[in-house]
Amino acid sequence: MKKRLPEEIIERVRQHFDIVDVIGEYVPLKKSGRGYMGCCPFHNEKSPSFSVSQDKQLYHCFGCGASGNLFSFLRDKEGITFFEAVEQLAKRANIALPVEELEDIDSPEYKRRKEMFRAHDLAAKYYHHILMNTDAGLPGLRYLESRGITKTIIETFQLGYAPNAWDVLVKFLLKRGFAEDLLVEAGLLSQSEKYKGRYYDKFRHRVMFPIHDGQGQVIGFGGRILDKGEPKYLNSPETPLFSKGRHLYNLHRARPVMRQEGRVILLEGYMDVIMAYQHGIPNTVAALGTALTNDQVRLLQRNVEEIVMMYDGDAAGQKAAVRSSEVIKESGATVKARVATIPDGLDPDEFLRKYGKDAFVRVVLDNSSSMTAFRMHSLRKEFNLGTQSGKEDYIKEVIHKLLVTVGSPIELETLLRELSEEFGYPKEAMEKELALAKKSPPAGDKPDRKWNTNRNNAGEVSFASTGQLLPAHINAERKLLTYMLIDEGVARQVQYTLADEFSVDEHGALAAHLYAFYAEHTQADLSLFIGGLEDRELLKLATALAMEADHLDRRSDRVDALVREYIQRIKVYHLQLEMKRYERQMIDCGNRGDTEGMQTAYDEMNRVKSMIQSLEIAQAEI
Repeated sequence: MKKRLPEEIIERVRQHFDIVDVIGEYVPLKKSGRGYMGCCPFHNEKSPSFSVSQDKQLYHCFGCGASGNLFSFLRDKEGITFFEAVEQLAKRANIALPVEELEDIDSPEYKRRKEMFRAHDLAAKYYHHILMNTDAGLPGLRYLESRGITKTIIETFQLGYAPNAWDVLVKFLLKRGFAEDLLVEAGLLSQSEKYKGRYYDKFRHRVMFPIHDGQGQVIGFGGRILDKGEPKYLNSPETPLFSKGRHLYNLHRARPVMRQEGRVILLEGYMDVIMAYQHGIPNTVAALGTALTNDQVRLLQRNVEEIVMMYDGDAAGQKAAVRSSEVIKESGATVKARVATIPDGLDPDEFLRKYGKDAFVRVVLDNSSSMTAFRMHSLRKEFNLGTQSGKEDYIKEVIHKLLVTVGSPIELETLLRELSEEFGYPKEAMEKELALAKKSPPAGDKPDRKWNTNRNNAGEVSFASTGQLLPAHINAERKLLTYMLIDEGVARQVQYTLADEFSVDEHGALAAHLYAFYAEHTQADLSLFIGGLEDRELLKLATALAMEADHLDRRSDRVDALVREYIQRIKVYHLQLEMKRYERQMIDCGNRGDTEGMQTAYDEMNRVKSMIQSLEIAQAEI
């Protein structure tokens, strides 16, 4: 039988942190009433709808419904398990976790992830050892030295070399007790398609660049081939640890300086980042062989106020810069973004080696342009600006596609003036064109959400936003559950009078959890109860209701009256459903000529009707 991590340990870790401080590391929060508000990190929005309660130590998004406590936030944001979230925070708080308890409760998936982390850590150390201490590593070492990388930086980035052989890593890791299937799943080995049961190293004859997660753990590798083989750069495949669209190279090293300076320089490759670091520019990161993604933009936005993109000066690099600027724009990020263009078609690595740090910094600070200005320049190649019609088409495209989205009046004024001066069109005419372009209203931040509560209509029930007018019985269920969360007496009263008579499945399930909680605890404890919920939908529901608790009438006489009113309203609803069933039964019997069945259904209808009337009278007297 599995043991659970003791509640007192989890509670001690939770109490050590303020949820506002932890979430504030990811999302800019501003004081709003009794809580804090910010833009939700789980969906794109322009208007803040993400609420964090310092009193309750909970968060809730009124746009997408994301909800929970400190541990669930880290679980969902970092893609880790509940126990990894507790463990991560415990390390930060210097709180020792009982190892034997953790080992007892580890799920197979959790243990497997731990083994993958251990395998990657050992692989990184082994590749580094080969590079620095063996003759087999000389090709990799000579390559790095030819690129101007110092041994100090090689040590800092734990660079390595995978020899030109099939089974170097296979033998090393199998001797240390790892299973082949785990190493294949982790992306370190490949399985032969031709010979069943034969495994070989994923990386061969490549300089190895370990890739770390935000906590500095090795989760994958990038490998640079040392001959003319393909691909030139090979990344680890998607694994339980590594998703190239959700991580950034060097983030864990760059993050402290990024936060201090409020700026990150986004480069294109591993060598660009390493060379920048070697030249004393540590706030640089790189995407991992793909175009920038929304997840990566969010990673950056929660750490900096400005992103400067500096990609290679060739056509491919400029195309990547355009794609990345479009992703930033489409993500709805509030972070300021600029594009630095490197002269002479050089890449950042070459530019640094040729001109040094000061020239590089000048390009970042003085020779960078806004995303809009950069995209305007990139659009030029699509039009024949040597003709009048080409100029007109270009200007219309710029206005309708780019300028219509510019939020800064100063930037807009500057761009319009520059267009006017270059192409000779009156600025007033372009302003009129812009006004026409803006007449089409932009799409809203939030989708039109609907609440489906039709248990009697055989619909699936889903919990959504609470910002709508709900049917009276649904509202009564929500109010009851909210009181039950903060008052064990109300929970016992509801359990005695209603039990599971809830029309929404999630409501009934949450009530059952509350009944079980109060069977073991004599007092309400929001954080403890919510912390024990594993079902994500119930966690959302409970957190949303807990956030509404501040608006409840807490006067003891009113609570009693309101609870009785809600209970009676729910009972009346269920009786009305029952009466409708007897009505349909009576009609069906009539159609079949079953007079006895009709009479029985009629009598039952009257009985239920009488019960409804009694409850409505009692409700009117409350």
